[in-house]
Amino acid sequence: MSLERLNSVYNAFITIQTRKEAVGPLSGLTFGVKDIIETKGIRTTAGSRLLEGYIPKSDAWIVRRILDLGGEILGKTNTHEFAIGATNTSSVAGPARNPRDPERISGGSSGGSAVAVALKMTDIGVGSDTGGSVRIPASLCGVIGFKPTYGIIPTQGVIPFSWSLDTLGFLTRDVETMWNTLNWVIPQENKKVLLSTSKTEIRVGLFLFDESQISRLMLEKVREFFPNFKELHLPLMERLGSEVRRTIASSEGSSYHLSNLNSRAELYFPDVRESLESGLRVRAVDYINALRVRRLILEEYVKAFEEVDVVVSPTTKITAPKISEVVGREKEYRSKLVANTELFNLVGAPSLSVPFMEVEGLPVGLMLSGMPFADGTVLDLARYILSSN
Repeated sequence: MSLERLNSVYNAFITIQTRKEAVGPLSGLTFGVKDIIETKGIRTTAGSRLLEGYIPKSDAWIVRRILDLGGEILGKTNTHEFAIGATNTSSVAGPARNPRDPERISGGSSGGSAVAVALKMTDIGVGSDTGGSVRIPASLCGVIGFKPTYGIIPTQGVIPFSWSLDTLGFLTRDVETMWNTLNWVIPQENKKVLLSTSKTEIRVGLFLFDESQISRLMLEKVREFFPNFKELHLPLMERLGSEVRRTIASSEGSSYHLSNLNSRAELYFPDVRESLESGLRVRAVDYINALRVRRLILEEYVKAFEEVDVVVSPTTKITAPKISEVVGREKEYRSKLVANTELFNLVGAPSLSVPFMEVEGLPVGLMLSGMPFADGTVLDLARYILSSN
């Protein structure tokens, strides 16, 4: 089925427009680029009515990098408006639809990139991850989604949500394509993060497993892979992590969108507007305290790696709900979907979702998270799991 025909059903792309400019190590690979990432001469809507006619005059750093290395960009993938959402239902292009069932959500905000990869419309999806926006759709769509260590890939030319949390990420169908892509696009001075830091068998810590159906089913399977696991508890992260991450994200998001909130707020989707307006109510003292607690949570997280090499968790606590159940309830579902993933944005950790199991015919991912700058160890464990699963 043609790209256009598939897109008419699953809504993975907002704009289909091809660019290829060079021959290089990424030649032969196709990319779908999330529509918050600026592309010269190709409209960049961020899924919003506010930017429907915006055509950038220059490329984002990551776009230029892909093109210079020989990659072919097929177009701009669907996103929850301004990447502020986890369901990919609030978009000027309409919802991105799950590859297993087009009546269900893709997850978001990088949902279009996940759908495009799952349906083999493109080899690699480029997304962004501020609270789980690469890993959540990877989990719900049955692909690999990786958020590298914060800051190792420049975000120049990416429309921001939260400057201190935003991280570019990638979605693929196999680990080798992921590793190869990272090996080429990561700047030379940062490539050392891809070296595995584990000298023996990777020590695994289990974290965030609860009494939910998915946790129980996943735990049984995880024990088969890692009989010598360590049960991990991070009290400060578990108790305050979500609140701290959301205080920071909403504050920084409302700062970027302040002008439009004052003059054109009615053009935002309701759930996105509500999220941004909540940031306007955060006091400076609350934001500063959130930054202070964030540092304490990072110290707690780093200390845990004296005993483990990788932290293993369910990526999402639910499978993909139906679009009809989500529309109008995006805030409720956002909280459910980001509950596990957002904690690892807070500490800047490399975090990856791998397809792991199905519940009633719908995929759900296992999340692997590491020490900041230990991306290679996380990728090594992903390779082991997928080769054995």
